[in-house]
Amino acid sequence: MKKILFIINPVSGIGNKEIIEGHIKDHIDKSQFDYDISITKSSGHATRISEEAVAGKVDCIVAVGGDGSINEIARATIGTDTSIGIIPAGSGNGLAHHLKIPFRTVRAIDVINQYKIKKIDTLGINDELCVSIAGVGFDALVAKEFEKTKKRGFQAYFKIVLKEYMNYKPIRYKLAIDGKEHRVKALFVSFANSNQFGYNAYIAPHAELDDGLIDICIIKKVPLMEVFFLGNLLFLKKIDITPYIQIHKGKHVILSRKKDKYVNLDGDIVKLTEELSITINPASLNIIVP
Repeated sequence: MKKILFIINPVSGIGNKEIIEGHIKDHIDKSQFDYDISITKSSGHATRISEEAVAGKVDCIVAVGGDGSINEIARATIGTDTSIGIIPAGSGNGLAHHLKIPFRTVRAIDVINQYKIKKIDTLGINDELCVSIAGVGFDALVAKEFEKTKKRGFQAYFKIVLKEYMNYKPIRYKLAIDGKEHRVKALFVSFANSNQFGYNAYIAPHAELDDGLIDICIIKKVPLMEVFFLGNLLFLKKIDITPYIQIHKGKHVILSRKKDKYVNLDGDIVKLTEELSITINPASLNIIVP
């Protein structure tokens, strides 16, 4: 019997966590899993629960939440034999979208029952961990404002984008990508392990989770009359055909900035130093996939 722990974030996304808990009890394969369920009480709680679970030799920890919940659990499971399962219940769910995890809870549980494991890369940003995508600039500002609102989902996120876009001034960055210097003035810079922010908004259409590379996406501010056209390309997986975005691939990036120390890490905001060191950790995390 494999030991499996479900960690439910009761405040993420827009789902009903009580219903999800009932689905787990009804549909997890009890012939192969000895399961337990924990509910988080605060930010960082999932990491503490996961550390105890890893020490107790749990085989799999399932994140019932969004990218932030996955990140908290990954902090305890990176580099270990413990795998992560996903029941998408967050707002953007970028990693789940990339992995094509079903969004119906019962079908997501069926994926866990099949127990197919894939090793994926993760990113290190200074002393922090990123599983899916990180960003600085406008991306981080929107994530910061999104944290403040009680409303979840794409409409709430999009309203913040519209509100903040007009007055946001692009920032100058210096990037060294595998030693090659780039000086840019950008709306935001994303460091992508997966291919999207969530909501099927593909910022790095060709990013792969197991290629040992970071996709560095440098986005210029787009004239207002072209914003909606560019937005459509984002959802059509064609944003890279426009002159407003540069995408580079690399294994190590050093980013320098003179202001705005906030970083969006898997949808959560952290305040770091003006200089960031971004590295790839190849095949460092076990994930259950369809």
